[in-house]
Amino acid sequence: MLVLGVAALTASAMFLALAAFARHIPGVRFWAMGSMAVGFATILDGPRFVSDWQLASMLFNVPFSIGQAFILAGTMQFCARPRATSMLWLMAVLVAVLTAVLTYIVPDSVLRIGSLSLYQAAINLWTAYILWRHADPFARRAFRVAAVVALFQSAAALAQGVLVVNSTLAVTYASPEMPLANIISWAGAMLNVLVGNWILFLLIMLRLVADLRVAAERDLLTGLLNRRGIRARIDAILHRGQGGAGSMGIMILDIDHFKRINDTHGHDMGDRVLVIMGKVLLAMRLPGATPCRWGGEEFCIVVDGMGRDAMLALADRVRSQFQADSAALDGMERGSTVSVGIASARLDAGFDMSQLVSLADAQLYQAKSAGRDRVAFGA
Repeated sequence: MLVLGVAALTASAMFLALAAFARHIPGVRFWAMGSMAVGFATILDGPRFVSDWQLASMLFNVPFSIGQAFILAGTMQFCARPRATSMLWLMAVLVAVLTAVLTYIVPDSVLRIGSLSLYQAAINLWTAYILWRHADPFARRAFRVAAVVALFQSAAALAQGVLVVNSTLAVTYASPEMPLANIISWAGAMLNVLVGNWILFLLIMLRLVADLRVAAERDLLTGLLNRRGIRARIDAILHRGQGGAGSMGIMILDIDHFKRINDTHGHDMGDRVLVIMGKVLLAMRLPGATPCRWGGEEFCIVVDGMGRDAMLALADRVRSQFQADSAALDGMERGSTVSVGIASARLDAGFDMSQLVSLADAQLYQAKSAGRDRVAFGA
């Protein structure tokens, strides 16, 4: 049991190290404190350092049960569930009072073990539900495995409680009279320390990988996809359109006189104008249109299966909304304008993505040459 306790404390140290490098991921510190509490409880109880059974009961049951509550609170935070902290302190007070009453005021080992087993079963069942119900889409399988492990821990705690409560033997502290109940209890603890913690590490790593992927595929200033991110959307349209079914449209948008905005109002104003364009494009929410930041003051919208009139209407809506929203900026009473070049092509055997982009770029040049703040279409 000393080894199990040391393993839990080691897991706690690893959680703390991860929390230091991944401060934006919630719940990791709670997992660290939960593993630490379980580790200390196991180390104190395993070798029976404390001969007074009442003190031993408090030193084991309180930190072990509170550790389970910390793990639940960490899981709630990790899965973006509210009220994790308030629930944590409520459960901590509940288990401390319950253990003290059934150890000192009304000493009853059967009722104490049964009540705390029910408490731990409920905590682990709740943890399993959170993990199963609120799994991240990119790591659903790992969340499912973590939920199953927590479910087994819940079953082990419940089984121990049922065996002790239904026993006809005189049960004392730690129920040595019932080896099967003890085996089930420690099996649950081992499952928590040796399997559950490593799965939680995996969930943290998967979220970090997902964050890196988002950072690689998103423009930090506007929140839009970048060129790398839009590539996956283009590939999906091309794959679905194999055999000549459907069409693809490209809209290239360029903010007019952007250098003049930077020179006149400063680069901070230029960034604010870019942010406005990002918000306008993100607000479109059209299933067939995916916006991205093409580079600098250029933006792009990849359109799947949309007709000429619909694309023209979309481009004109973006153009007018961008001017209206940018006019709200201090010193930009007339707002900023944008020119749009549009091209569309069938997804047949002769489709060429680079040619489609070149055609849209040529149409953008036409819009600029015709006076800016307008839309040009080519097919």
